[in-house]
Amino acid sequence: MKRSAVGIVLVVLGAIGLAGQARQGTQSDPKTPVFWSAQQMKELSAQMSTRVNPQTHNSAQSLIASANLIYRSGNSGGEIHEKVADFIFVHEGQGSILIGGKVIGGQQTVPDEIRGESVEGGTRYPIAAGDSIYVPAGMAHQFLVEDGKHFLITIVKVPPK
Repeated sequence: MKRSAVGIVLVVLGAIGLAGQARQGTQSDPKTPVFWSAQQMKELSAQMSTRVNPQTHNSAQSLIASANLIYRSGNSGGEIHEKVADFIFVHEGQGSILIGGKVIGGQQTVPDEIRGESVEGGTRYPIAAGDSIYVPAGMAHQFLVEDGKHFLITIVKVPPK
C-alpha cells in the first residue's frame, strides 16, 4: 500500500509540473522524473520526527517546488490558500483534517494565504496511511492530531482548472 501511495504521488507530481512556479515565482519542478522509495520515505519520516517544532507541531521538507513532505504530531492552526488547492497523500499515522467553515482569527500572512488560530464549522475527515484527500482552493482547513499520535503526508499544491 505504501508503494502504491508513492506511485500515486509520482503520477500527480508529473501531471502538475508547473504548479510550483505559480506558487513560488522562479522555482520550478524538475524536468526529469524523481522517485522516492518507501524506504526513503520511512527514513525521511524518522529524520523529520526529530525536528518537530514544538510551537507548530510539525516538521516540513520540500520534495520539489510544488510538493512538501509534512510530519505532524499536533494540531495546526486554520488556513486558507486562496489560489491553490492541496492534494494530500497520507503515508503513515493517523489524524483528521477539518475542511470548510471559517478560520478563527484569520489574517493574511503572505500573498494569497490566510492563517488563524483554528477552523470553526466544516466537516471532519479522518485520515490514515494510504488515504488521499483534496482541499479546494479558497476553503478553510485545519490538521488535527491526537496526543501521542502523528502523521506523515505529502501536500501537492495544485492550481485549480
